[in-house]
Amino acid sequence: MTFLPNIFIFIIGAIVGSFLNMLIYRLPKDESIWKPRSHCPQCKTMIPLYRNIPLLTFIIQQGKCVECNKSISWQYPIVELITGSIWFICFTIFIPIHALMTALFSSVLIALAWIDLKTMMIPLSLIISGGVLIVISVIMGTLEWQWVLWGALAGVLIPLSMMGITYIVTRRQGMGWGDIQLGLILGAWLGPWNMALTLFLAALLGIFSWVGISFKKGFDRNRPLPFAPYLVISAVTMFFLESNIGFWFDSFLLL
Repeated sequence: MTFLPNIFIFIIGAIVGSFLNMLIYRLPKDESIWKPRSHCPQCKTMIPLYRNIPLLTFIIQQGKCVECNKSISWQYPIVELITGSIWFICFTIFIPIHALMTALFSSVLIALAWIDLKTMMIPLSLIISGGVLIVISVIMGTLEWQWVLWGALAGVLIPLSMMGITYIVTRRQGMGWGDIQLGLILGAWLGPWNMALTLFLAALLGIFSWVGISFKKGFDRNRPLPFAPYLVISAVTMFFLESNIGFWFDSFLLL
């Protein structure tokens, strides 16, 4: 791709990120995603289109609402930047149809992870959306149905086993059922061996994060920690690395 189309893809991704911000704000509140139009969460003033440009609006308005002068959360430009960057990367390294499906699936994961980070919940609607994208990918030939079935099985059984072991050792539920549902769609997308690597990496990230938080806020063995963000970071990393070892094993299973 030339530079100009890549910039265009980034802009599309940033626009998608703006939509994700709306989902992140409204889904936990059970609000309609269709109405009312975009508005300031502080003063509720409707935001016209010319003041709703991803990234640029935040920069031009210096991170504040024009009407009430209250600060706009940094979440908005960060989500737009991350989403735009992922779309850019997808269309740089994958063929168009694979890039589109990976970018859309990654966008669902971004919203899902951010909501879990803020609320410790994973909306079922986003899990279903991810499942629909997987079915479409199978129909379009970007995913092998055998890969999807084996991966989905691994994505459920491995986290369930981890949950069981954690409960036996600590008498606490280490993961929520939303994490199991997330494991289902991630495994279906990644395949069994890449899903196993994703879970291992996510567990490491979670441990490092827990240790860091404990140093800062004090040790608390009952401190809850959302697992979805670490799963999503690990999964997106696997999307782009496409581990040769994992894909060799997947090819063996498809024989």
